[in-house]
Amino acid sequence: MSRGFNEHEKQVITNSLIEQGRILFSKLGFQKTSILEITKNVGIAQGTFYKFFNSKEELYFVILEMEEEKIKEQFANVDIFKENQPNKAIKSILRQMINTIETNPLIRELYFGSSMKDMLKKLSPELLEKHFKNDATSFLPLIEKLKNKGFIIEENPEVIAGVARSLFVLTLHQNEIGVAVYQETIELLIDLIVDGLIKVEGI
Repeated sequence: MSRGFNEHEKQVITNSLIEQGRILFSKLGFQKTSILEITKNVGIAQGTFYKFFNSKEELYFVILEMEEEKIKEQFANVDIFKENQPNKAIKSILRQMINTIETNPLIRELYFGSSMKDMLKKLSPELLEKHFKNDATSFLPLIEKLKNKGFIIEENPEVIAGVARSLFVLTLHQNEIGVAVYQETIELLIDLIVDGLIKVEGI
């Protein structure tokens, strides 16, 4: 009979599963990475994996959320009022975020691979709802900063988060948009989104 893990051991194993998952998913892709290979690299039995994650999809989703947090943190402390042109600064941030997404192997694998539908089917509705709420919450500090400076933002954070997600998803479908017009299309969408959502009071 296998012994249980104490809290410290659980944390160490969880971190190791996440780290090995990140390495293997980036190298092999979601479909070609097996739970057996992940657990072998961590040094635990394959069945032990399920004491920490319900599925390979859940592990991937957790890693993906961590990648998204890194992207958000990268731009969270940017002073958008430094040059008194917040719209311009936000557009610049969006362009940089898009560039990061376009070059991130984990995020690209999710959309370019065949893992998206499989993942959504196997993730609990509660986990997805929590993820979307966190997305919306991450926009609150920026919205408050803009409102305090006299800018008008009428849409709620959930809608703004949805618009941002839509923009980022589009960056992963260059062929469908048309490679020749892709860059100009993204630039135009950024302008329309930012200028459409953020208005100066009195205008």
